Amino acid sequence: MDTMDSSQALLSFFGLRRQPFAATADPLYFYATRAHKECLFRLWSSIDDRNGIAVVLGHYGTGKTTLLRKVLTGMRAKPDRYNVAVIGSPIPSWTSFSLLEGIVVQFGLSPKTRSFVAYMEAINRYLLKHHDRINTLIIDDAQNLNKRGQLELLRLVQNLETPQHKLLNLVFFAQMEWLNVLRAAPNFSQRVNISYTLRPLRLAETRELVDFRLRQGGAVGGRAPVFEDGAIKTIHAYAQGSPRETVTICRNALLLAAQIRTRQIGQAIILHTIEKTTLPDPERHARISNALGESARAEEPAELGEAPRKILMGTPEELPQIAPTRRPQSVLQQRANQLLLNAEGSRGNVGAEEP
Repeated sequence: MDTMDSSQALLSFFGLRRQPFAATADPLYFYATRAHKECLFRLWSSIDDRNGIAVVLGHYGTGKTTLLRKVLTGMRAKPDRYNVAVIGSPIPSWTSFSLLEGIVVQFGLSPKTRSFVAYMEAINRYLLKHHDRINTLIIDDAQNLNKRGQLELLRLVQNLETPQHKLLNLVFFAQMEWLNVLRAAPNFSQRVNISYTLRPLRLAETRELVDFRLRQGGAVGGRAPVFEDGAIKTIHAYAQGSPRETVTICRNALLLAAQIRTRQIGQAIILHTIEKTTLPDPERHARISNALGESARAEEPAELGEAPRKILMGTPEELPQIAPTRRPQSVLQQRANQLLLNAEGSRGNVGAEEP
């Protein structure tokens, strides 16, 4: 079965219109937490008031690129009001002139000569010509701008203004390590109008994110997948509130659930997904064990729901083997094995619908 057939069979089994946990940062699946809403509000306020420089910081997978696309979609829907250029990911080895050249290209300019002076004059003329629109340059992965000369160039580009407002907004989305670069360049950082730091999702927000994306994917009625509370707790313990990692685990768990023909996604399926589809990480495994805590020892092994119970692992010999010295990892895997071995029957097939 090819990838397309497998994807269509999964959607058919769960009654979905589209994959709810797609890997791309589609604005359709943007779940706005309170923090995301506040960040968007502050961003739009800074942009619309033409206050200059805005910085959004966050660890990997906290939703920065999704926020960027949300802002970009809003701007491109109103071309008479907004004029926007985007540098998706600056190359770390860029010189300041390479960065300037990238800005010129993204604004669609074609100076007659390839020089610093010609490029700066072209940008200045362009911004003055379009002073009635809100000109904005957005840079994603701004942590790649780690040279003092690059920030000094951006300061010069953004320096043009009228008595009322800046002629160019700069909006940066960056990893947390960019803080060190900003602190080392006070001539630039003191000009930052707003800075917002995105924090990881809380447990309740992880549940809301999963449910939201399922709804966006068309999950309704009795065929829709159901992520049990134990599954959500395990996902949150592993992903530590990272939306990207949460989505990745859910996507792989959905595939496993379809393979064994169950719409109830419990702790067993999530533990199995983590064991089989993520990189080995004893520290994260220990976090899951700690998060499950007493409840993991007190509860009976989770059921897989009313769908036919299909075995998730071929034989006991195929179960992960653990070095006895790694007790936290062993606790997690013993828990996963205990739950998974409750499944009986044979491997499911995602190719055919249930009668």
